[in-house]
Amino acid sequence: MNLDISKWKPFKIGRLFDVEYGVNLELDSLTESSNTNSINFVSRCFSNNGVSAKVEPIDNILPQAAGLISVATGGSVLSTYVQESPFYSGRDLYVLKPKTDLSKETKLFITTIIEKNKYRYSFGRQANKTLPYIELLLPAKYNDDKVIIDQSHYFSDEGYIPDCEFMEDFIKSLNYKPLTTKNKDINLLLSINHWKDFFVMKEHNKPGLFNIKTCKCSCAGDLEEGNDINYIGAKKSDNGVMKKVKLDNSLISKGNGILFICDGEGSVGYTNYMKDDFIGSTTTSIGYNDDLNEINALFIVTVLDKERFKYSFGRKYRKHLSEIQIKLPILHNEDGSIYIDETHKYSEEGYVPDWRFMEQYIKQLPYGDRL
Repeated sequence: MNLDISKWKPFKIGRLFDVEYGVNLELDSLTESSNTNSINFVSRCFSNNGVSAKVEPIDNILPQAAGLISVATGGSVLSTYVQESPFYSGRDLYVLKPKTDLSKETKLFITTIIEKNKYRYSFGRQANKTLPYIELLLPAKYNDDKVIIDQSHYFSDEGYIPDCEFMEDFIKSLNYKPLTTKNKDINLLLSINHWKDFFVMKEHNKPGLFNIKTCKCSCAGDLEEGNDINYIGAKKSDNGVMKKVKLDNSLISKGNGILFICDGEGSVGYTNYMKDDFIGSTTTSIGYNDDLNEINALFIVTVLDKERFKYSFGRKYRKHLSEIQIKLPILHNEDGSIYIDETHKYSEEGYVPDWRFMEQYIKQLPYGDRL
């Protein structure tokens, strides 16, 4: 199906939905849980459909109903998701209740359009007061080439009617298959009591996990548009990919490494695994280790990202890389004693990360069999 937006019409969010503030709970005051009756806690985050935890049900507080749309108006402003399960909501989170029956596919179409307005809320601007008044360009109903006008003006001041059937059919026409996994009913616990500290950065006089190098592109404007190789910048989403560019061998960084976002608005302190060769901004650095692969890297990146809170408020990452330590599971001998590497490659104490354990843990997670 073709998207011809020239005939789309403006609709304010508040005319399509009842806009209501959520329950306004604090996760710190709730009890996290993995029980079958646990409830999703939706916060102002831009990943995992906004779900930041599962919590125990709260006496006298009903969760929001499944099928509603959650919108963050602070934090990751206009991060918008269809919630398929009942949920509790955190601070600065609104819910959109459709004023008419909408299919899941139509809701997904509209959430995408809402998120296209994120650029309006940079530099700390919030959407608490303006959310109902945001105008969305959406497909409208036509009779041949003439737009249909609803005399009751229910959906817009101009009388336009959203073409919900078109939006639903468009989403259904997209090529995708439901993601499935054979990893079910698995109870995986991580006991971190016996994990050990490792410096992230290896230096000539100090052991560590990674040989870290600064990426090479100091001016993205000098890159030619193309389809040869990814240009990676200070961006957590889309695995850091800013665009595709023409190959420039002098600027290539090798793949199979962990990218450290060292500078840049909003993403300092995050890491991404880079499987393939790329051209990277000098705001990023890349760390290499011969034992790293695309599976155990997911474990490492998750642990590294727990350090991100230390780099808010403009604090830079690169000059602190040599100071950062993270805890990881360590290798043991067959008798259960700790394996000690006499070369002290990874730590002064001779501890060695258990790369195989980290890989196997990721593979056993739900959907880990699809990696």
